Amino acid sequence: MKVKALNKDWVIKDVSYGDRRKLYQLNVKAFWEGKVDPDNYYEVLEEAFQLSGLKESDVKDLSMPEVDQLLQAILGAYLGLEKKEDGD
Repeated sequence: MKVKALNKDWVIKDVSYGDRRKLYQLNVKAFWEGKVDPDNYYEVLEEAFQLSGLKESDVKDLSMPEVDQLLQAILGAYLGLEKKEDGD
């Protein structure tokens, strides 16, 4: 599976239905009642990183905000939230 983020295509692992449900549940907790819970938010991003198959060496040259952008893109792809271009 590929995710486009930070002007690069990142190859990440596909995830199972169960993994997607777990991520979704964590994501819902992070944004419960219209409020962002930072602890839960970073927990869901970390879970997305773990599932992605990426290693620390893959992101070592990125700033922390860039890592967050990448992980948000991965999370969006796993949850089906990413925007698809016409024709995809």
